[in-house]
Amino acid sequence: MSANCPECGAAGCRDKFESMLALEFESPTIFGAVHHITVICYNIQHPHEFTEESLAWMRLSLRAIIVDGLSPAELRKQVRKTIKGGVQVKRHAEPSQEPLTRNWSMTITDIRTENPEGYREDINAWARSILKDLNIES
Repeated sequence: MSANCPECGAAGCRDKFESMLALEFESPTIFGAVHHITVICYNIQHPHEFTEESLAWMRLSLRAIIVDGLSPAELRKQVRKTIKGGVQVKRHAEPSQEPLTRNWSMTITDIRTENPEGYREDINAWARSILKDLNIES
């Protein structure tokens, strides 16, 4: 069994993320319908390598998707309009910077992958739990 992640606290989170990305790629209309949420949720719970600006955008985007119903197409359109040229998304971490562990109420390891309905339901629940944990529900 793998060690607990220093950021999200779950064991095997990266492996689970990669297997979920493969599932979403293999079935883009079935499992991939929530891909945009999967990536944002995972990155918010693993913030160490991202700039504060990109994390702020992720939090606002997640809220817009879950609370306001922003579609993937609208999200892509917003990104193209907002971000022009090269934007630094990842930070250059100093060797002395250690990731901070946060106690999340739900992590990627809580997502069921056996069927599309449970998967989409869990992804949306994960997103709502992140918004609640960050106090940005509405």
